[in-house]
Amino acid sequence: MALTALPPEILDIIIKHSLPLSFENLATTCKRIYAQCTPFIKRHHELRSRFRDFTYISDARDGVVAASDFISLIAVDPSIARYIRTANLVRDSEFFPHQLLRGNPPKSVPSIEDGGDIVELFANSTYLRRARLNWREYYSTFAEDVREMRYSQHGIVFLLTLLGYTENLTIPDLWKPNTATNRLLLVLVKEARQSSFLSSSSGLRPLTRFRGSVRRSEAENSGLSLARPFLTLPHLESFKFAGAFAIGEHPRSLAFGGSPYIADKLEAASLHDCCIDDVGITDFLKQTPRLKKLNYSHKPRHDFLPRDWDICKFINAVAREAGSHLIELAVTAYAFRGSTLPGKASLRGFQKLEKFWFPLRLVTCNINAAGVTGNFATSLQHFFNGSLDPFVRDLIPTTVTHLMLLSECGGMGPYDKALDALFRHFRAIRRSQLPNLQKVHIACKQGADKAYKQQCNKIVAEGEREGVVVHLEQSGFATVSSNA
Repeated sequence: MALTALPPEILDIIIKHSLPLSFENLATTCKRIYAQCTPFIKRHHELRSRFRDFTYISDARDGVVAASDFISLIAVDPSIARYIRTANLVRDSEFFPHQLLRGNPPKSVPSIEDGGDIVELFANSTYLRRARLNWREYYSTFAEDVREMRYSQHGIVFLLTLLGYTENLTIPDLWKPNTATNRLLLVLVKEARQSSFLSSSSGLRPLTRFRGSVRRSEAENSGLSLARPFLTLPHLESFKFAGAFAIGEHPRSLAFGGSPYIADKLEAASLHDCCIDDVGITDFLKQTPRLKKLNYSHKPRHDFLPRDWDICKFINAVAREAGSHLIELAVTAYAFRGSTLPGKASLRGFQKLEKFWFPLRLVTCNINAAGVTGNFATSLQHFFNGSLDPFVRDLIPTTVTHLMLLSECGGMGPYDKALDALFRHFRAIRRSQLPNLQKVHIACKQGADKAYKQQCNKIVAEGEREGVVVHLEQSGFATVSSNA
């Protein structure tokens, strides 16, 4: 075997470059190679244990609490970057005050004049060159952030250029884009998207799962467009984002805004505590042709955002843009204190929807839109003429197997009429319109209104007779799938 004929010094170099991807296979090649690998085994296990699923830990032995610390480690030992599969950077720089209280200040970085491994890393960065950024200016800004012990956007984006094997990324809560870092990030994403660039070690190219949030209050940084570069990555399958907005009145806030990029591999999206209108969700869904799961919760966080919610337009936009391929849809508003605008929702466009979470206020909208007074269910005589109940057909696709009815108040309100409208003729509706229905979850707190509780208990009994399991959620909220 030619490999065993090599001098030990050359073998050591080969072994170091095999970490971590091929190290274990190389070590089992033969006894001589295994013996040569033995000094590296302990280090291999240590690096895999600490960095495979990385997160900032305030009391970690390596003291990694910010991007600057992480970059310094990689500058000394580049193999560290090859171990990282999950990079949870959400708490970047948050431990700075704690470090100071313990008398252990964050590590500094050298000046350009002093040089060293980390300076060379910036000086030799191909990404900075392709972004046409002066590495000295970029590094100087980064070094100043470190010296002032503050979060560094320059540092965190440069770190992303080094994470060529990361599959699961969470960006910092303190994420604050600027002109230079946007240029660098766009080059990074562009290279990841190029089909001719086959190297799996390209920064961000292997990414399949992304998570981010907006904690800042500035309007210009809160739009869903902040996440646009990550949404266009070639292998992204799961996207989670919290606290953003995307509304037609602020075109710059839209996720894509007419951009030609497509999130064509995305299968699951969770937009938590966001404020997105029908224009914003249309812009998003037009670029996600394979989306199977959408989890959206509504919560305007800023004064400049609309206080009222047009949930019907939102639902209709989702049905129009994603009705052919969505399998799970959750639309919630746990902490929403505004008004629901009048309208009528229709889900007839959904062809594959199996799991559906929605607030009972959506049912109320359709009741009001129908202009029905008195007993709503008995006023729809179409049902007794042998035809399908148009009200139920508008709200629950025939493909649904799991139905979750959510309520901010858990039944403490006028939602008994909504339940009556949906389930008054449960037996007939179940057999003619909802043949696939298996489970129903209904929010019902202990202190719910008497009329609401009576409706819930009636549905439980009727469900049992029809072979449908009905759960009453005492917490007030039916559980939304974490996979959506």
